[in-house]
Amino acid sequence: MFRFVSFRGRAQVLLAAVGALPITTAVVAGPYSGPTDTTHAIDPAIASGSSVFQEWADAIDPTRTAFAPNGSTSIDQVGGINSLGDLDESQINNGDPVGFLTVTFPNGIRNGSGADFAIFENGFIFPGDPYLNAELAYVEVSSNGTDFARFQSISTNTSFEGDFGQGFGGFDTTNIYNLAGKHGAGFGTPFDLDDLLTDPLVIDGDVDLEDIQYVRLVDIPGNGAFLDSLDNPILDAWLTTGTGGYDFALGEGSGVGVINAVPEPTSAALLALAGMAVMRRRRA
Repeated sequence: MFRFVSFRGRAQVLLAAVGALPITTAVVAGPYSGPTDTTHAIDPAIASGSSVFQEWADAIDPTRTAFAPNGSTSIDQVGGINSLGDLDESQINNGDPVGFLTVTFPNGIRNGSGADFAIFENGFIFPGDPYLNAELAYVEVSSNGTDFARFQSISTNTSFEGDFGQGFGGFDTTNIYNLAGKHGAGFGTPFDLDDLLTDPLVIDGDVDLEDIQYVRLVDIPGNGAFLDSLDNPILDAWLTTGTGGYDFALGEGSGVGVINAVPEPTSAALLALAGMAVMRRRRA
């Protein structure tokens, strides 16, 4: 299910959709973390070398990935940069689809304590902390590859910092929450599956938070036409030059790092056997 937030000033539309956007908003008040702030109480950045990561996304699903104009022309599975592609104003007004990219995992993500995974981009601090030059993306998760639940997000910036135009400007990341790309290169943005407990797809059982097998990033052309969960216009580096849009590099130390992983089948079987043994002892 592809669900994209509408353009500013229009009703919410589904570009290729089944179902509706969630009507609940699971967000918390800021200010939020800066580009490299690893101690923030709400959404601390996580360094790529942190020991909290149990596994990393290991493949980009080509059947669930499509680059927009000005993006990559082919998928680079490991090491290279995959740019989702930017849209100019006329393309946005025409309703052209944005770029999106979907990754899979060795075992998957489960809903554990605190943040369950983190997403990395290559933004850089400019002109100074807490301002970051980067592209942002919505984050969605799925268990079956068809039904995707989107994280509710906040972005309240109304201007950028810098003298070279919006495409090279910096945006205050303390005003941004639950959007991929809000932390600097080498630092991941955390996502907690608890935020999706009230999503209709989770309530109906279409998305199992104990077995997330797909994470999808949906590019946000940052001219303000695309909205956060409270209908605020989202601003980021726009228009970008060259190969534009959100940039994603698959691999360990980049891409998507899993903090709470689905147990490997062998481990799960051993836990089940251990549980049965305990029950037998109690009955004896």
